[in-house]
Amino acid sequence: MFRIVQRHIGLLTALVIFVPGLGTHAQAPIVEEPNYTPTLTFDIASIRQAPPPDANFHVSVSSPPHSSRFEATNLPIKALLQIAYGFDAPVVGAPDWATNTFYNIQARSDEAADARLAKITDNEVRLEKRNAIRVLLADRLGLKTHLETRNSSIYNVVVDKGGVKLTPVPAPPPPADGAAPPPPPPANVQAHGSQHGLEFVGSNAPMRAISGALSSMVEAPVVDKTGLTGTYNYTLQFGREWSASDPDSWPSIFTAVQEQLGLKLEAVHESVPNLVVDHITKPTEN
Repeated sequence: MFRIVQRHIGLLTALVIFVPGLGTHAQAPIVEEPNYTPTLTFDIASIRQAPPPDANFHVSVSSPPHSSRFEATNLPIKALLQIAYGFDAPVVGAPDWATNTFYNIQARSDEAADARLAKITDNEVRLEKRNAIRVLLADRLGLKTHLETRNSSIYNVVVDKGGVKLTPVPAPPPPADGAAPPPPPPANVQAHGSQHGLEFVGSNAPMRAISGALSSMVEAPVVDKTGLTGTYNYTLQFGREWSASDPDSWPSIFTAVQEQLGLKLEAVHESVPNLVVDHITKPTEN
């Protein structure tokens, strides 16, 4: 049995970038609508500290797109901040416990809210769910933040000189009756730990989803510069802190991306918006 080092286990939460209904799966990202004001809040919400992580540690998030329900298992608060404010901005100023302590979260509104969500556009649903999570963070944790442009380390992901090694997902054939084609299945990723490191198995993933996963792994924004427009399946195996002493440890995340995906992470410094945490309090049992 391998040992998980808690200090950086927040990297496992790359899973949370695929939260349906929050604009983070294979469909379009959230689009700001200046003339639309979201009002959704959770009527019932529970935030409870999860048991310490062990070899069976996993992260799961459920957020049906036309339901007010939001549930998460083993989620650090920093990941919840990224769900609420986006993975494109570095989160700075958060205390250590926001990364190293894990919580089980259950939240929902009422049937009237669910009925309203069923009648609005997908993008409006994403705006509503995002608003509800932001309000939850402010009410329960006293969260106060501001955006501040800083010169920050980010990564551009490009196609490596050896070519892409992702497996393309073929487009489904058009319906025989001439009807509109069904929507693509959402992107998905499963994380598995072993003594060799961490394995991510992704399916139906556009480059936005893959970039988001890489962003969680390297804890910095990753900008897609590949020009790839398809959806892909992939397996990525890379070493972590707990596998450093294993002679068969998988390679670093940067080497693994090149060798296994045919992509390359190029470090750059740019002035980008940072989400600065001005105040946050640790959740109490409720």
